[in-house]
Amino acid sequence: MFYKKHRKKILPLMVIPIFILIWELYILMFNVEAYLLPRPWDLAQATFGFFVNGDMMTHILVTLQEILLGTAIGLVIGLVLGYVLAKVKFLERIVMPFVIIVQTAPKISLAPLFILWMGLGIASKVVLVVLVVSFPIMINEVLAIRSIDKDVYNLMKILKSNKLQIFMKIELPYSLEMLLSGIKLAVTQAMIGAVIGEMIGSKAGLGYLVVLGGETYDINLILASVFILSLMGYLLYLMFDIIEKKTLSWKAIEVDVIG
Repeated sequence: MFYKKHRKKILPLMVIPIFILIWELYILMFNVEAYLLPRPWDLAQATFGFFVNGDMMTHILVTLQEILLGTAIGLVIGLVLGYVLAKVKFLERIVMPFVIIVQTAPKISLAPLFILWMGLGIASKVVLVVLVVSFPIMINEVLAIRSIDKDVYNLMKILKSNKLQIFMKIELPYSLEMLLSGIKLAVTQAMIGAVIGEMIGSKAGLGYLVVLGGETYDINLILASVFILSLMGYLLYLMFDIIEKKTLSWKAIEVDVIG
C-alpha cells in the first residue's frame, strides 16, 4: 500500500545507489585519479567538510536568495505585462518583438553588462533572473487570457459584472493552471540565470564556487557545488509542483465529479 502510494518518489531514489555503484566501479576498473574524479565516499566527506569548516551554507543562501527574489519580481512583471498584452493587441504588436529580441539574446552575453552596471553584488544576478523568469510567465498569461471563451465574457456582461469581478471570477481562475505551470518552468530557468551571473562575476554563490574550484583545481568543490545546485533545483521544482497540485485540487475534484 505504501509503495503504490509513493511509487513515483521511491523509484527515482532507487536509482541513486545504482549510480553510486557504477561510479565506484568505473574508478576502480579504470584506475581514475582522485584529482579527476573522487570516489563517492571521499566526495561525501569533502562536502561535509565544506559545510562544517567552510561557508558552503552562506553560498547556498546567496544563490537561493537570488533565485527567490528574482522569481518573485519576474512573476509580478510577467503577470502584469502578460495581462496588458493579452488585453491590448495593438500594444502586443509593438512590445512583443523587443521582448523576443531580449529573450533570444544569450544570457551569458548579457551577464557582463549587468555586472558592469550594477557591480558584483546580488542586484546584477537578480536582474538576470528577472529577465529569464518574466518571459515564460508573460507568455503563459497571454495564452491563458486569450484561451477564455468569448461566451464567458458575454455572460458576465449580461450579469452586469464590473472589470474587477470579471478578473477575480473568470480570468484569474482560468489562467491559474497555465500560470502555475509557467512558474515551475521559470524556477528552473531562474537557477540557470543566477548561476550564469555568479560564474561571470560574483563574490559569493554556488556558481562562484564552481569557478573557484576550477581555478584551484579542486574537483571536490566543483562536484559538491554542482550536486547541491541540482538538488536545490529539484527541491524547488518539487515545492512548486506541490503548490500547483494543492492550488488546483478543486479542479481534480471537479473532473472526478463530472467523470
